[in-house]
Amino acid sequence: MPKPVREEKGLCFPADDKGERSTSTVGKNIIAAAMRGANTDDSEELANKCAKEKSWRFKYQNYYMKMVKLSAANPSAALGVANAGLNYMHENFDFIDPNTKKSYKFGAYMNEFAIGNGGPTFNTGEIKGTGANTSKPLIVPYKGKELSKSSLKSQLKKWADYGTIERDAADAISNLADSDNVDLTDEIFVLIGAGSAMGPYSKLLQHGATLVCIDIPGTFGPRAIDMWKRLFKTARESCGKILFPMFANSKSQNEYKTDDELLNVVGCNLTEQPAEICNWLLSLFPGKRMTIGNYTYLDSDLHVKLSLAADSIMKIIGEKRPDTSIAFLCTPTDIHVVTEESHKVAKKNYGYHPGRLLEGMIQILSFGKLLKKNALPPIKSTDGNTSLKIVDGLSVAQGPNYALAKRIQHWRCMVAYENKNNKGAISSHIAPSTATLSVVSNRTFGWAYGGMPYFKPYEIFQAETTNALMASILIHDVTNPNSGAYSKNKAKYSITSPLEIFRLCSLHGGVWRAAYKVDSIGEVSVIIHFLGGPKYFLFIAYAIIIGIIAIIYKF
Repeated sequence: MPKPVREEKGLCFPADDKGERSTSTVGKNIIAAAMRGANTDDSEELANKCAKEKSWRFKYQNYYMKMVKLSAANPSAALGVANAGLNYMHENFDFIDPNTKKSYKFGAYMNEFAIGNGGPTFNTGEIKGTGANTSKPLIVPYKGKELSKSSLKSQLKKWADYGTIERDAADAISNLADSDNVDLTDEIFVLIGAGSAMGPYSKLLQHGATLVCIDIPGTFGPRAIDMWKRLFKTARESCGKILFPMFANSKSQNEYKTDDELLNVVGCNLTEQPAEICNWLLSLFPGKRMTIGNYTYLDSDLHVKLSLAADSIMKIIGEKRPDTSIAFLCTPTDIHVVTEESHKVAKKNYGYHPGRLLEGMIQILSFGKLLKKNALPPIKSTDGNTSLKIVDGLSVAQGPNYALAKRIQHWRCMVAYENKNNKGAISSHIAPSTATLSVVSNRTFGWAYGGMPYFKPYEIFQAETTNALMASILIHDVTNPNSGAYSKNKAKYSITSPLEIFRLCSLHGGVWRAAYKVDSIGEVSVIIHFLGGPKYFLFIAYAIIIGIIAIIYKF
């Protein structure tokens, strides 16, 4: 029985001559366009090969690596790649108006309707917390304890010493930990995907921030209603405040007697109402600076659409209000420029260590597929004067749509950072692998997470710890005018290429400094999980090997 055809409306992948919207074809064309933006000697040739690739789903990672290498040639190439990739998407993706069914190119649609002084918009709801606005030091929950002050700084040092996070990330959060009162009462954060399990919603409210919440309408069903109820409850118990969109035809908020009534008119659809959302945000807090963070996630092509819709909103608001900061959570499973120290440690960890003999056997038996060396050769600039160290953390299993959605965010950060008119912070740091419910509900991922800490210096974090740590880095970036998140400080942080902004304050969870590429340890991690876990694996594995040898010798 044929699958039902999904009605195309809102933001859509571009259609080909046959009317088909192939994510693979479009994905290839986007990366090819980005490659051409590098304007190097070999960029056109590589772009043509990319556009002709017939096995994109299983070979896309090779072209992402080539694109990053083109970007590393020089700062101009890096910015050219980012601009070309974004421009291609805004100029070629379609937008089908859900009301009129009229089709536009997405960029043209936003330029016409997201004008900030008209067009359809939303009413505004508000909940102000009743929690005591007392002095609040920074608190990070970790393994059943609440760490703050000296206990938090001690744990940060342990993570940095072990290599699970970078030293500058530990220092940044430690600076916040020194404060008796982390006060965000003057800060405004727009959270696109406010209900995300990985977002900073709760932590920001704990410190009195004003949050503008963008998330799906309550009319989407029970999960959406439960999400909004959770957001409302957390806001009421806090010392902060939230604002949220209400349908344009809704009554005033005080006319809804219960939350159940109110939830029928709350929320918005990012991929179908990007212009309305943009106009509404531009109407809020005139003259005040805002930070806009994107924390959305959906599977497959929907993730790309969410990222592109959010990107357009950030782009337009950033142009109209240049002091706007932007924020994202980078995934550790991507290609990043890394620190000099982490590169050296990754090389060292690949050398002799307990278990290296067994790991070498696995490499041989898998014909090099498993346990691939993590430390890659540096990429030299075209002038030969500089080189960038990178880590290839791409996980092929996550697919090209996931990689593209995250690359959109990288590109926006790079373009904004190099924009001379931009006065806001660019806060985009690598978050550690985290045992969220959606991840560990997949048994294979759960098993792999159980075994990964065998590989030094991996640690799998719980969501509450990751949320607090990443929110802390965000707070540091936005409130500290001397942070590397502000492009005016690029010389202080030795940033010569926009690719390098992602090496700052990384909480990668061990990916950068481990001996092996993260995409090559999954199967082995599952085996480790079932053979006693990280603590007993070597003992049990060697015992099994010795036993097998003894049996063979005997017979």
